[in-house]
Amino acid sequence: MLTGKNALVTGASRGIGRQIALTLAAAHAFVIVNYNGSKEKADAVVAEIKAAGGDAVSYQCNVSDFDECQNMITALIKEYKHIDILVNNAGITRDGLIMKMSEADYDAVLDTNLKGAFNTIRHMSRYFLKQKSGRIINISSVAGTTPDISRLAYGVSKAAINSLTKQTAVEYARDKIRANAVLPGFVGTDGALQNMSKSFLDGFLKHVPLNEVVKPVDIANMVAFLASDKARYVTGELITVAGGFGLPTPIYGNAMSGNIKQG
Repeated sequence: MLTGKNALVTGASRGIGRQIALTLAAAHAFVIVNYNGSKEKADAVVAEIKAAGGDAVSYQCNVSDFDECQNMITALIKEYKHIDILVNNAGITRDGLIMKMSEADYDAVLDTNLKGAFNTIRHMSRYFLKQKSGRIINISSVAGTTPDISRLAYGVSKAAINSLTKQTAVEYARDKIRANAVLPGFVGTDGALQNMSKSFLDGFLKHVPLNEVVKPVDIANMVAFLASDKARYVTGELITVAGGFGLPTPIYGNAMSGNIKQG
């Protein structure tokens, strides 16, 4: 349980961030639902949390803006006295081949995904140090460890998030500030599934031993664990939640599965 803890979740108005906010609130954390563009969607998440008996507020901030992020953190600390859990979820993607990617698209992805996480950690660190505690959970991706065609900027940003996580963990471990990253595989949000053909999805799942896409709640549950005291001795870790994606393909496939007897 996260009773008495305040959590800031960036990019929490939709998708993975929304589910993380709901899950942390269900664990009795007070959740600050950060958003950049859609106040309506962020307020809907807050309303959903309150309807379930939790407590939350929405707060607008473009986390890629250093000064704007500082103002947000300062205002939140003044209003709520402490933030105990920071979840860096805000992220965008601009897919494209290296030779065709524009500088503007590349910069936009790095500014939001990487600089946004740096900004929040940078401005939260002084408060975490005063508290002698803090939980930082960065939402990365298997794209940061497994390259894919047309995912240059996104993959680079997530690989850098992995390094940022480890650097943060090393720097703040003595002050009981933990930093970890969660690396989702392909997450089956409604929007993502609607834009994907069945043939492509079936082909992708052949590379996933558990044979299903990751659900937002799978990511949120891992975040809740890392935010809790159950993970008190876990820091600097990159935890993949991808159904076994990336594991070597079994030589015999599923042909042997029928011969395995249950003990």
